[in-house]
Amino acid sequence: MGVTMPAGYRPITYDAPLSPPLKNQAWIAERDSDWRLVMFPGTPARKYLFERMLRLAPDDLEVVLIARPGYARGHARAYLDFEDQVAAAQPFFEGGKKIVALGVSYGGELALKALVDHPDAVKGAVTVAALVTEPRPWVQPFVDLGDAPVVRALLPRTLHYARAEVAGRRTQIGPLFARLKEVTAPVTIIHGNVDHLVSRRDAETLKSYFRDGADVEFRHVPGGTHFLEMQFPKLLFDAVKGVIARAEAADDKRNASHREEQEALRPSRRPSASSA
Repeated sequence: MGVTMPAGYRPITYDAPLSPPLKNQAWIAERDSDWRLVMFPGTPARKYLFERMLRLAPDDLEVVLIARPGYARGHARAYLDFEDQVAAAQPFFEGGKKIVALGVSYGGELALKALVDHPDAVKGAVTVAALVTEPRPWVQPFVDLGDAPVVRALLPRTLHYARAEVAGRRTQIGPLFARLKEVTAPVTIIHGNVDHLVSRRDAETLKSYFRDGADVEFRHVPGGTHFLEMQFPKLLFDAVKGVIARAEAADDKRNASHREEQEALRPSRRPSASSA
């Protein structure tokens, strides 16, 4: 008997342009729209957390969830380099659609890297419960427990990958955050007030990395946990639609300014003198 997929989205397998190329997975809710949302899950990457977002994808927004290198079927190691993680999403930045990158927790940094690395395609970003500094203090002892030989043997490999990703990000976030000063695209930072894994102070710290006057909004979610993608999918889609509206408004303003500049450069038309 065949497996019936939920209506509205489908799984795909594709070649991610890593070195060497990597067979990766994604799930896509295809839409005939100008905009595409590309979602980076946290660590460990779990598709079920995004199930509601895939099912509730709006009619006017194509939605893609990346499995992330290390977590797709057949992956046998962790991929700690942000470059590899964003490269896995690169095929979805092509094709002419305008992109909003959304990242949850560890994925928040990947969404921002996509924004600064691919400004021609990625027109805005949404971070959700982004891990900017370190997890809350109570988390670290449990992370360290994973190094105990008995515990290590019992943990699934994806949890070991997650531990490695959290550690491996520390040398990469400084250079990434330094580049946020150059961002001109709209960004929305979302954080819940009952996030048990990442403090809301991380959201405030993240906002401080952008230049003064940057188009960055912060949304505080009362009752929001670390898993807002599962808890409040419609709220996240609302934030994405807000980023799209701000990006389109900025684009309209740039186009109008360009037209004015072109008009100013045209030679003025003077009436010709009539013959005697």
